[in-house]
This record gives sequence, C-alpha cells and structure tokens, in this order.
Amino acid sequence: MFKKILECEFCKISIPIIALIGLGFYLAYQFVPPPPPDEITIATGRAGGGYHSFALRYQSLLQTQSGLTLHLRPTAGSPEALKLLRQGEVDVALVQGGTAGEADKQQLRAIASLFYEPLWLFHRKGLDVEYLFDLKGKTLAVGEPESGTRALALQLLADNNITADNTRFTEHSAQQAIEHLQNGALDAAFFVTSPRSPLILRLLHDENLDLLNFRRHLAYNQKYPFLKGLVIGEGAIDLEQNIPAGDKTLLAATASLVGQKDLHPALVRSLLRVITEVHRPGGFIDPPEAFPAAAASEIPMNEEAARYIQRGPSWLERYLPFQIAIFIDRMKIMLLPLITLMIPLLRSALPIYRWRIRAKIYRWYATLRELDFRIDGLQDPANIDQEMQTIRDLEQELAEQVSVPLAYMGEFYDLRLHIELILKKLEQRKAQLK
Repeated sequence: MFKKILECEFCKISIPIIALIGLGFYLAYQFVPPPPPDEITIATGRAGGGYHSFALRYQSLLQTQSGLTLHLRPTAGSPEALKLLRQGEVDVALVQGGTAGEADKQQLRAIASLFYEPLWLFHRKGLDVEYLFDLKGKTLAVGEPESGTRALALQLLADNNITADNTRFTEHSAQQAIEHLQNGALDAAFFVTSPRSPLILRLLHDENLDLLNFRRHLAYNQKYPFLKGLVIGEGAIDLEQNIPAGDKTLLAATASLVGQKDLHPALVRSLLRVITEVHRPGGFIDPPEAFPAAAASEIPMNEEAARYIQRGPSWLERYLPFQIAIFIDRMKIMLLPLITLMIPLLRSALPIYRWRIRAKIYRWYATLRELDFRIDGLQDPANIDQEMQTIRDLEQELAEQVSVPLAYMGEFYDLRLHIELILKKLEQRKAQLK
C-alpha cells in the first residue's frame, strides 16, 4: 500500500502541498488569540445599592446571551473597587467619576459611561449657604471611608479651600448622616445617589432642610469633564407637593464601567452588548440613547470599547450566537495560510501534475532524437544492430515501467509509434549498407 502511494504521481504532488498547507495553518494558529474566559468578577457598590442592582441585571443577561458567568464583589465604594482592579482581584468595576488616581490612569481602561449620579448637598434651613465655600467651619458629612461620595466631596471642598484644618468632616453612612442632619448634629451632608432613592425622597420632603443649587456648575464642568450640570425641574419629584419648590441645578458625576488594561476584547464587546440593553432606554435624568457612551472619565478609553460604541457590534455578532461569532472572529487569522499558501498551491497542483505525467513520456524523446540524428552516419551493420537492440530494450522498459492515466494515453501511444518509426529507419539504413 505504502509503495503504491509512493509511486502515485498525484500523491507525490498532493502530499507535499497538504504538508505545506498544514504547516501554514499550524504556524498561523500560534497567532490566534486565546479564547475569552467563561467567568469574570465585577466590583460593585454595597449590596442592595444602585451599582449592585445594575450588576445583577448584567449578570442575568450575560449568562443568557453569552454563557458568561459574572461574579459580584460588593465594596464600600469606587475607591475600593478601583483598588481591587489595580490588584487584579476583579476584572471590571462600576466606578463613580472623580475617584480615579494616577495609578488607575496607567493600569486601567474605561469601557463606557453608563448613567448620571447627582451629587446632593442638603443643609439645615436657615444656614446662609449659596456656594460650597460658605460651608467653611461647619460640620459636614462627606461619606464613609473608601466611598465615591467622600472622594468627590473632598475634591470639590478642597477646590473651595475647605479642608479638615478649618472644617469638621464626619464619616457617617448615608442613613446616619440623614439622622444627624435632621436632629441638628450636622450642618450639611453630601450624597451621591439616584433621585428615586428613598433616602433622597425623605430629605426632599423634610421642611427643615434645603437643597443647594449649584450655580457654578459650568465652572465645575470645565474643571472636571466627568461632572455635568443637571436641572431638576420644579415639582419634578412630587407634583402634588411641588418638590422641589423651584428648579435646582445639581452636579452629576458619570458612573462608568472600568476594566483591566488587558481585558479580552471579546469580553469588552460582550459587556457592552448587555449594558447597551440595560442603559440605552435612559431614566429619570438620563436621556434615551445617551448611554452607553465614550467614557467621560479620567481613565483612558479602551480601544475595543471605543470602536464598539462608534460602530456597534460586528456583522457576525449581529446575526450569529455570540460564542460562534467569537470563535469565527478568533479564527480569521487562519485565512492567512488559506490566501498565501493553499489557493496558489492548489491552483498550481494540476499544471504540476500534467507536467510530471508528460515528463514521464517526453524524457524518452531525448534518446530517440539523438539516435535519429545519428542514423544516417552509421556505417557498420553491427553498430546498427546494437542501436536496434537499445531501442527494443527501451520499448520493453517503457511497456513495463511507464504507466500513465487514460487522459494521457494519446501521448503514450505517440511515443510508441515514434519508437517503431526509429526502428524502421534503422532497418532501412542496415538494408542500404548490404
């Protein structure tokens, strides 16, 4: 069997071609990116909070659409979530704008902005507070340690020269801050949360408290791109009780999804697919189709995420199940050997095969031509007999050793006729010499 394969002209051509193509595919496979992991971890805010609620929705959609398992890691706030990201303990995190440091900008990449989070500053009625610098010397609740509220509040207060040296800061939780604010132990308190939060509704309905109107929101926005001025219209919270009693401009931080710098591109697209479904409809203060957006964050944008937000999902991901689309996308590099090796080799296989078959026939013509040129110069009948024997041996060898496909039998029989022709010429030359 093996001997027949070695003697097969088609096999002699096809086996090297198949080997070259196989080698090309093997070398190309070394450059195929690894498949995405089937589970990742996201750092959220506190369990039960807004970030955690959104992460639960992501978790359900990722499992359904992509077969991806999303583990939730509750944290005290954005600073802790960013710390976990830097340490590699989580893959992505929901973080509040204004909480990233220099190390985060170097090590992490923003995937998308997701929604606005208003900054609420409530103070006791009767206090003369129109600007943040009016809070100097007061007692303020600026959020718990490692919370996004604290990071943003301290940053804005510092811009107004309010520090722990001239003002008393407390570390109360949101619930504790409300209680102390209402009983007079606090002068003012900062909160970063949704307008629909029960805590905010409770404070807005308290007649002994006022909500600060951020009149200089444009200045803050120019200084911090992640902040935006949002107007809560008169009566927007409660029309019957006309809450708030007038238009209020709030500063809103932009919540973003941030990931590791080397997060797998397929995971980026998978995450953007579900957060688009969750956040595209908008909300009370988020316009429809405004999110997800290119991150208004201090952290540089992930390149794959920027392409997705600009162009949307690929054609494969629009019409194929996610796992199949990702597999095809990973394997597209395998087209390289197909284009550079397989197509030219396959196109040349048939001409090479034809050439090899004809070469088996035509190589005998060199002997015939040489003899044909010498026939007229032969003078010794013994030499003619010797040449005739050579031709008969050649004919015998041709019959025993040369085998060609049916398509080339015409050339084979032509060769045999030409051999007979040379033999006749030799016989005629011998007859002439007698």
